[in-house]
Amino acid sequence: MRYATVVISPTDDPGQAEDYDEHYGGSGSADPREVWLHGAHVATQETIEYINLLDDGTVVVVAQFRGDPDRLEAIDDEYPGVLSCSVSEGETPLVSVHYEPNPTEQALIEVIDREAITVDWPAKMTPEGLRVTVLGTESALQAIFDADPPGASLRLERSGEYRADQDDPTQRLTDRQQEILRTGLELGYYEIPRTATQREIAEACDVSRGTVGEHLRRAEATLVRGVLSETVERQ
Repeated sequence: MRYATVVISPTDDPGQAEDYDEHYGGSGSADPREVWLHGAHVATQETIEYINLLDDGTVVVVAQFRGDPDRLEAIDDEYPGVLSCSVSEGETPLVSVHYEPNPTEQALIEVIDREAITVDWPAKMTPEGLRVTVLGTESALQAIFDADPPGASLRLERSGEYRADQDDPTQRLTDRQQEILRTGLELGYYEIPRTATQREIAEACDVSRGTVGEHLRRAEATLVRGVLSETVERQ
């Protein structure tokens, strides 16, 4: 099974982008994550947790927002095609919206349903648009791009053979790096204050102290880059 991570962005054509913007911004905002009501920014969409296509062609979306829950509930009065909306409480509320999909969403939902493509939820909202990872055969994933949905452009960010642990930054470490990190953790190298030295790690792993230092620096750099990259994607 293959995967493709795709970024779905509003098109540069203002006319074609009208339907897309109506659902994802409604104000002409350059940031598709933003929700505006009566000229005021009320919330920013963080993720789409799940989409359910109903028999009547409407959809129910569960999404995570950052903003004012009370004002978010008003979108069913202000956004064309929104049939109902319910919002949970909290700083980052979950919003359940029942609505009629716009042409962009309709085209994508139809090809995902037709080609039996699996979506790796949640999908993340970014300043560029919706970043979503889909799973399926190579021909099925290609069908998403062939659909050419109106009002949006699709950019392939990455693709390949799917592994369940592919987003785990520890999987980017070599076997030796994992061994040395694990040994350091067990001996107390990462305790505050430290209760072990690089020399003790070297003795336990039967390598030189210089080798331990090099592997630790490379492993720590890989882990930090992986964690920070994931954090940036969520923003």
